[in-house]
Amino acid sequence: MADEAADFSQMVRGLGVVMRYRSGDVLFREGETPTYMYFVLSGEVEMSSRGKFIEKIDSGRAMGAISMIDQNPRSATATALVDTEVALIDQKKFRFMVEEVPNFVWYVMGLLVKRLRATNDAL
Repeated sequence: MADEAADFSQMVRGLGVVMRYRSGDVLFREGETPTYMYFVLSGEVEMSSRGKFIEKIDSGRAMGAISMIDQNPRSATATALVDTEVALIDQKKFRFMVEEVPNFVWYVMGLLVKRLRATNDAL
């Protein structure tokens, strides 16, 4: 999955809008309407729900895939732990990657499994 993450990192730099966040900045909040999937290019992001830590997301990983799939409000809050750079992937580009990029669906399923396990561990 590390090689795939590096490949996706290169791809999303070209597909997505790159944003920079400072330590402590909130990327998105639990309950918000989803707009993007966030792919961490550098830095670290904390995922929390109802004020409880779920997991840390670092370079090469993505967050927000659940909301891209079901379009329901965000299930967690994402906060930059250090200065962080992310690529924002909108719904149209997400669908393109699902349909056209080999192994992207497997990558997203891996993200979802990690998130589910982290959430279960946090309970």
